[in-house]
Amino acid sequence: MKRMMILAGMLLLAGRQQVWGQTKVAVVNVPAVSERYQKTTDLEAQFEGVRRVLSDQREALRDRVERTSRSLQEELKPGTEEYRQRRKELALFEAELQWFVESEGKKIEQDLAGSLKLIFMDIQAIVREVALEQGIDIVLAADQIPSNDPETPTQMRQQIVLQKVLYWSPHVDLTDAVVERLNAKYGAEKAKNEGH
Repeated sequence: MKRMMILAGMLLLAGRQQVWGQTKVAVVNVPAVSERYQKTTDLEAQFEGVRRVLSDQREALRDRVERTSRSLQEELKPGTEEYRQRRKELALFEAELQWFVESEGKKIEQDLAGSLKLIFMDIQAIVREVALEQGIDIVLAADQIPSNDPETPTQMRQQIVLQKVLYWSPHVDLTDAVVERLNAKYGAEKAKNEGH
């Protein structure tokens, strides 16, 4: 009985090893794909434009606060009603500036985080398509340690720990195929949307 269980266990393990031996694995350098994806470039340009507009608005509010503050100090006599009114106005302008900086900054960060998630979902969908077409069972995220040396040993350790794949042969790297497919699909969607 014991021998039969051992034999069954060995057959089960042999079957698992055989399936593992047939498993096709590939890698994709996700940071490189994201960097070369045209949608990423377009979104970065869009967010840069929004940041510039917000920066201009913030500077206009700051100028208003500074003008009001200078006016308060140079033109008005402390203790007068007009002085108190201008002081109240200054406090409101300062509160508006603080609210603007906090709320708009947070909104921009949330929008950017949502966009990055969508980019990752695009990449994931195309990786799946390419993998299915090529009969690949597992695709691992692979990246390389940046060429510039980190400033501290802690930073170097973090970069090492973040490595998911230590070695891969170039023939299992799907990065270029994924970038090509992503940009083709995005270009077609962009052209379709601009045509409407």
